[in-house]
Amino acid sequence: MGSEGVFGAGGPALGLIALAIFPFAWCIPISLILAELCTMYPENGGYTLWVFHAFGPFWGFQEGFWAWLSGAIDNALYPSLAVTCLSKYIPELADNTVGTWFLKGAFALVFALPNMFGVQLVGRGMVVLTAVVTLPFLIFSIWGFATADDWGALGQFRYADTELSNSTADYISTGGLAVQWDVLMGTIFWSFNGFASVSTFAGEVANPSKTYPTALAITIVFVELTYLIPLVAGAVFNEPLWHTWTEISFSDLGFAVGGNALLALITVATMASTWGMYSSEMFWVSFQLTGMAEAGLAPTVFSRRSKKSDVPYVSVALSGAIIVVLMGLDFSEVLLMANVLSSMSQILLIASAIKLRVTQPDVLRPYRVPGGMTLLVAISILPVAVCGYLVYSTFASESTITPVVLVPTVVVVGFVYAWLMKLTPKQFIAPKPAGPLFELE
Repeated sequence: MGSEGVFGAGGPALGLIALAIFPFAWCIPISLILAELCTMYPENGGYTLWVFHAFGPFWGFQEGFWAWLSGAIDNALYPSLAVTCLSKYIPELADNTVGTWFLKGAFALVFALPNMFGVQLVGRGMVVLTAVVTLPFLIFSIWGFATADDWGALGQFRYADTELSNSTADYISTGGLAVQWDVLMGTIFWSFNGFASVSTFAGEVANPSKTYPTALAITIVFVELTYLIPLVAGAVFNEPLWHTWTEISFSDLGFAVGGNALLALITVATMASTWGMYSSEMFWVSFQLTGMAEAGLAPTVFSRRSKKSDVPYVSVALSGAIIVVLMGLDFSEVLLMANVLSSMSQILLIASAIKLRVTQPDVLRPYRVPGGMTLLVAISILPVAVCGYLVYSTFASESTITPVVLVPTVVVVGFVYAWLMKLTPKQFIAPKPAGPLFELE
């Protein structure tokens, strides 16, 4: 869901190349860095505290603020995707702006409910939702491969013009290559981003030196396959044609492959997927903001937790408010804002990993990126390049007014807040101790 742009922006051939390269350019390097830092500082707040230890409280706050807001903004996508998915069954939804907005708000509220009952429910719920999402897309993939008749589509690129041939009834691409690089990079980054979020609840994880490296390795493989297999199945079936795909085209593909029955399954899977991603992202952004408050980087009101469930309910409420404000924006605008803020925070995160190797070489690291400082710097180059491109392309584009205005505003607000609060190391307190809730046997 939402990953269709990986093929639609440049063609299946370029999409396959991107899917083959991106794990090595982004996922593996960032996971190695995260595994080291998570085991070095296994505390709630994650990368916020890493940047604090590396560069001080001012930049620690910026890191946390950018990352938290990026996650909250990104979460505004999922109620919209859920409503768009339902509109395949109820076309009238697309014409009722007010009703659509209230329906998005209802989804935002319902999707957030598991987060109000504790982390155990969220964790177990994600396991169930993963199964609900995986099975329909597995059926779609098998069915799509079995009935596919356009395997040549996998070798196609996006060209400037695509026309229907009068003689063969096939589509013919003409003109030069017309790759939408900003869409391709933005979509694949968004699809594979989020590894750093696991650090925000590190204080809740038992045996982090074993749990984090193992979990991150499994996640890379699973995420790659869950995107690759359905996209290839859809491309070789190729109805609707890949160059018409949007963020919700799997519903159309499901109907084309298996009629209303498969459309119903894909709709259930899409709704479960939006719920799962929304709930898990709400979980980490809430704990991240709470970790900042517990470390003195945010107002103490955000450190409040429910006595019964230990849920950071004030942080959940603020994150939900951000979502309600932004869920009316266009999908592409929200995606760009989330990606730019996330890219800025990831660059700072990578810089902190390098700085801590210099300033704190003797601190215990149960897991360490192998190869010393040289390899650490080397594996950081491509992730920084990816993030730099996303920031540059957003501000260089003439069609993205909202992100170009809001992102600098957010940066200025963060700088002013940190300056007015005169954040100093004396304000930092030890993170709240937490019992082990997650552990790999």
